[in-house]
Amino acid sequence: MKLTPLTTSIFLLFSLVVKAQVPTIQDCLGAIPVCQEFYDEALSPSGDGNYNSEINTSISCTAGELNSIWYTFTVDQDGDFGFVITPNDINDDYDWCLFNITNASCEDIGTDPSLVVSCNASGGIGCHGETGANGDSPYDIQGAGCGFSPPDINFGETKYNDLVPVLAGNTYVLMVSNWSGSPNGYTLDFALSQVSIFDNLAPSIATVSLPDDCNETDIVITFSEFIQCATIDETDFQVIGPSGPLGFSLTANGCDSGGDFEKVFTLTLDDPITELGNYIVNLLVDGASEALDLCDNPALPYSFPFNINEALALSLDLGPDVLLCAGETLELDATNPIAVYTWQDGSADSTFTVNSPGLYSVEVTNSCGTLTDEIQVDYTDEPIVNLGLDTFICEGASITLDASYPSSTYLWQDGTTNPTLLVTTEGIYGVEVSNLCGIAEDEIFINFIPAINLNLPTELVICIGDTVLLDATSEEATYLWNDGSVSPTLEIWSAGTYEVTVTTLCESVFASVLVDVKGEQPYDLGVDTLLCQEDTLILGADLLGATYEWQDGSTDPFYEVTQPGTYSVTLTDPCRIIEDFINIDYIPPIVYELGENLYLCENQVFLDATSNGFASYLWSDGTTLPFIVAREPGIYSVNVYNRCEEIFDDIELYECEQCDVYFPNIFSPDYDGVNDVFKPYSDCPLENFSMRVFDRWGALLFSSKDPNNGWDGTLNGSQLGVGVYTWFMEYTVTENELKRQVLASGAVTIIR
Repeated sequence: MKLTPLTTSIFLLFSLVVKAQVPTIQDCLGAIPVCQEFYDEALSPSGDGNYNSEINTSISCTAGELNSIWYTFTVDQDGDFGFVITPNDINDDYDWCLFNITNASCEDIGTDPSLVVSCNASGGIGCHGETGANGDSPYDIQGAGCGFSPPDINFGETKYNDLVPVLAGNTYVLMVSNWSGSPNGYTLDFALSQVSIFDNLAPSIATVSLPDDCNETDIVITFSEFIQCATIDETDFQVIGPSGPLGFSLTANGCDSGGDFEKVFTLTLDDPITELGNYIVNLLVDGASEALDLCDNPALPYSFPFNINEALALSLDLGPDVLLCAGETLELDATNPIAVYTWQDGSADSTFTVNSPGLYSVEVTNSCGTLTDEIQVDYTDEPIVNLGLDTFICEGASITLDASYPSSTYLWQDGTTNPTLLVTTEGIYGVEVSNLCGIAEDEIFINFIPAINLNLPTELVICIGDTVLLDATSEEATYLWNDGSVSPTLEIWSAGTYEVTVTTLCESVFASVLVDVKGEQPYDLGVDTLLCQEDTLILGADLLGATYEWQDGSTDPFYEVTQPGTYSVTLTDPCRIIEDFINIDYIPPIVYELGENLYLCENQVFLDATSNGFASYLWSDGTTLPFIVAREPGIYSVNVYNRCEEIFDDIELYECEQCDVYFPNIFSPDYDGVNDVFKPYSDCPLENFSMRVFDRWGALLFSSKDPNNGWDGTLNGSQLGVGVYTWFMEYTVTENELKRQVLASGAVTIIR
């Protein structure tokens, strides 16, 4: 790629690092651009945004970025810079740190201590409230606390820093940290600055990087400053070549990763440039609301012309294989800029005329390389179709009509377009066959011979003394019974097997009828029955020629019983009707549970295993009642059983637990190794622990989240005097597997 400079005025805000998270105003990458003198942050946010721990406390005076907001600006002239932060609640404590990232990025802040320009984390009595760099002290770095002289990165003297000397063109970021965690917010006033830090210059295009090698497709446009992603898109650009507009797609790393701004935009052409001549890249903006910088200054329309005087890509496509009609010709075109050609026959023109079938190929070479392509050309005649003579086939059979002809399309009378058609019903069938050379049509009549349809039963029951007529009549058929008769019907009155063969020109069908003569037969569902839960019972018997109707309307010969109830059936055969019923009951399942293991914190526990009336009981102590009273810790078990099942369960009773916590009311922090620290003493772990110690005026002297980290009677390293101090503790203990939250308070006396 060749880089074409357009201007030397490039304003560097800071480097956007592409990460998975979208930066917010609580992140350096999402810093608020300073475009006005006064900012009113009415509601201070909590947390530290999507990019955590950007501040390294070992090289910064602050305790990290606590409930932070970031700001950024670029200086227009040399001079002194100042600002003031005023909390809306004057008792709130705000810290801040100013970084110079002119030649660095946001992610360098945590590792490069030289980027810190001014920092103040002073706080405590007399140091809460307003803070900033207003020139009221000669210091640039002040750590935590107040009244330490001289201050350093760890200790502070005053809540104000000296004014900051700045240079024109340098870029800075300011991190404001809400150490108090208050939501009340603050105001930020930049009016103290003796230099201009507000951006009022329109952004411009700094460089355009163009394709300069074979098959390159990227045009990279770099603005002089960052552009808001929401104010620029693909429609704001245009690329025009010798033959008109070129298609492209727009990408920008910062915008595409979810960021709010970017300065480098890439136009990726749909195809490499293959045409020589004049090109132009246009920025099509309205000069008001499009392509805005971080302070809403709009870019102006811009045009960048360039010329392509040597081939940058090869393009070759002879097209897909083709089918032609007799007498037709095809013009193959391999034209490319500044190229030489070699066809399959050795000819060297950019085009080739085809007038006969065969495989045609070409090799094209220019300064970008060599491409080859080939195409198969075939010829065809007008279509021919012949479905054959009208025909007869047997009903139930099928015939496939075939109109296949090379390189053709098909349209049958039913709208289908396959070369073949499966025929399964009688009728007239026609097809139209088309190819690029013409159309042919044909039709055929298909007549079906009906299938033999015998409606004879396979089994038949008659009563003694009755007769029945078996009828095998079918169209255009002959008959042969197993007794030698040839009539379509046969009269019968005795038991036996009667067979007949029915024949047409298409098929021969055999049928057999089993005849039974009925008298009286016994039928009984049996006696009432008691079942286990998983048992099933099959009722009934399959009697030839009988029909059944059970109590639920089902008609199978057999009935599967899966639940209790009264079951009845009505049996009907040609000679009689029988009714019977049976009662089925189920032993209910054993259902009981002794429950979860317990702590024996009362004198006794009632253990109940009572189940249904069919159950028996055997406890681990030998008792056989459904329940027992347990008065001692231990494991208790019971076996509940009946003739269908046996269930075992047990439960353990534990000794009752109680946690004791002791709070001393006096200690002597004289470093003699005895009673030097005030803290709680417990025979169980203290969870979610919090301890705070206050003086008699309510000032917080000490706090801890660790029950083992006690108070040594000091404040900021200085020993406090003899006296009484108030303490509050919150913690959670676990007793009998249950959580108990405790809020405790009291007073402790320091003696020396």
